[in-house]
Amino acid sequence: MLEKIKDIICNCVDVEPDEITDQSKLLGDLGLCSLDLVMVSVEIEKEFGVSISAKAFASIKTIGGLMEYISALPK
Repeated sequence: MLEKIKDIICNCVDVEPDEITDQSKLLGDLGLCSLDLVMVSVEIEKEFGVSISAKAFASIKTIGGLMEYISALPK
């Protein structure tokens, strides 16, 4: 799952895959802006077949938190 998320983020913003860990903060460490977050959330939804509300996505702070959230969603 981490590798797929890395690919999505790298396709949306200018960051190298080796810079992304499960502890990476979406806004601070990876430098995603609000528009980037929307693009990433749309791609995550497509890739994993899930639906994430804007409010829920905004509450997710790290890549690890995102993976936990996706894993907990019904598929």
